[in-house]
Amino acid sequence: MDDRWYQIIGLCGFIVAGLIFIAVGINFGDALSILGSAIWVLSCLVWMIPLLKSK
Repeated sequence: MDDRWYQIIGLCGFIVAGLIFIAVGINFGDALSILGSAIWVLSCLVWMIPLLKSK
């Protein structure tokens, strides 16, 4: 495995954590947590785009 795949796996972990935080924010009705977590997940997805592109 090259470094790119380690980065993708790490970003998947960050995305899963962000989705969990969104669920917690929904559970407690905390709009700021939901917004921050959604931005976190979106940013991770944008960060992942160049890693997933074919060489």
